[in-house]
Amino acid sequence: MAGFPPLLVLMMRSPNAALAASCCVYLLARYFGWNFSAYPSGGWYFNPFAWQFLFTLGAWAALGGAARAQSLARSRFVLAASVVFVLLALIVTMAVRFGAAGFMPAGGLEIVVPNDKTNLAPYRVLHFLALAVIVVRIIPKDWAGLNRRLLRPLVLCGQRSLEVFCVGIFLSFVVHFVLEMYSDRLTAQIGVSLGGLMLMTCVASYRTWSRKLDAPPPTDHGQDAGLPLIEAKQGIRRGGNQI
Repeated sequence: MAGFPPLLVLMMRSPNAALAASCCVYLLARYFGWNFSAYPSGGWYFNPFAWQFLFTLGAWAALGGAARAQSLARSRFVLAASVVFVLLALIVTMAVRFGAAGFMPAGGLEIVVPNDKTNLAPYRVLHFLALAVIVVRIIPKDWAGLNRRLLRPLVLCGQRSLEVFCVGIFLSFVVHFVLEMYSDRLTAQIGVSLGGLMLMTCVASYRTWSRKLDAPPPTDHGQDAGLPLIEAKQGIRRGGNQI
């Protein structure tokens, strides 16, 4: 987060150059093992040299990158490849989870295991991009279903993503202590997940409500600007009648 402002300055001037620089840092961090030290030992669980690439992708998309990549996202080949990748990821994940990974070819399992979340493994980036392509193709931005009450919390959290992100970081520390206190991890995880979703939705709803209160009242500038002209015309008519 501290390194993002200078990156944002570069991205405002040259988005593609900023994305390329971020990608280079990501690749170099994975190759040379860059990470910050953690106390008392080890490194940061989310390596900032690697995870910054995901933040930069989001900023690049918001600053026109998504519009420039529309032709690629609309490609049938890219859609088919994205669907195949997501389905394979589902099969591999379920096979590893239930101990049925013997059907995979030799060396194939090593690509995704161990599950490298710390350094943002490339298949995680591809999985994110594949899901984005699928969502863009299936759900149009003007889909009427987005106005339903059931999806309203998701829309609010997306609109207030910065506030939700900051609150989520704070809640992650609270959840860590809660899970350490209770031995029934499954029940505790379900409870803290639902509670966290409700709290973040409440924060998003409050920020949306407060922004509406802080917004200046709408003024009809066109009507106000037209009043002097109307008064002038009426004055001319009155003067003409007097003459």
